[in-house]
Amino acid sequence: MKRRAHAWLGILEGSFLMALGILFLQSTHVAVGGITGVALIGDWLTDRFTFGQVFLAINLPFYLLAWHEKGWTFTVRTAIAVTLIGMLTDVLAQNIDLQLDAPILGALGGGALMAFGIVTLFQHNASTGGFTVLVLWLERRWQLNRGIALLAIDALTISCALWLFGSELWLSSLLVTVVMGSIIGRYRQQNAQPQLNKAAPLDAPEKTKAAQASVPAVKTRAI
Repeated sequence: MKRRAHAWLGILEGSFLMALGILFLQSTHVAVGGITGVALIGDWLTDRFTFGQVFLAINLPFYLLAWHEKGWTFTVRTAIAVTLIGMLTDVLAQNIDLQLDAPILGALGGGALMAFGIVTLFQHNASTGGFTVLVLWLERRWQLNRGIALLAIDALTISCALWLFGSELWLSSLLVTVVMGSIIGRYRQQNAQPQLNKAAPLDAPEKTKAAQASVPAVKTRAI
């Protein structure tokens, strides 16, 4: 029970960090890749729908893929995280008038907060949904490289945003990508390190044989 409560608190924490990071990007019109970038474009193009509504609607088709690729637990937690991110982003936008004159500040703050939010969700078997799940399916179905596919989708999303809203923010958009990539990449390296430490060394069989050879043979005399 305590472990489950800890997981849900972690999902709430990750969702809040994501929402706060998105607020930074909203205030400076800095583009970002992924499903978040698509939702931001939809939010900027129309006043009829909020970011949260667009974010929730775009993620709906990906839940079936998430269940197929990762199972029910991951899908339910991801759906709850997506709902929380959408709701919290709209609530924060309505109650906090964040005005940043320098887009680079929005890129640094938004990129770091979103990256830490994604890492927190990963640690509790959840995600922000969207293209990450799609890429996993494409990799399994057609053996596409996961990293290249995600990079292509992010590049396409950011290019569309820059084309629609002006290319003068390209440096800030690139900075968001670099900040998020470095933080999430460092988490993945740290997460993989314990598994490497647990693995047996390659020279373990030789060391075992050498140890056995160094033990003197004990001769027993029949009585």
